[in-house]
Amino acid sequence: MGLIQTDAAGLLALAAHCDEHAARVGEVSVPSPARGGFQPSALAVHTAHTEVAAAAARLAARISATASAAAAAAANYVTSDTGNAADISAVGTTAV
Repeated sequence: MGLIQTDAAGLLALAAHCDEHAARVGEVSVPSPARGGFQPSALAVHTAHTEVAAAAARLAARISATASAAAAAAANYVTSDTGNAADISAVGTTAV
């Protein structure tokens, strides 16, 4: 895998984008069974809807975890960048 170039703002934008998608995917719900839900085909459709909703919940959780990881990476990026800037500005001002 190749390297990517980003900054804290890009990581935060990714996190926000992922949060939006996680919310949309998480909105998937199981519709009420159709009348006559005693029929095998109605039960099969309801089971399929239940499985799709469960898969959507798992996917939403993964997308949300990606958003959290991107936000944490942005915070670490800022902390590292701030520390490096302080170290660089101290060069030449420290007495030996």
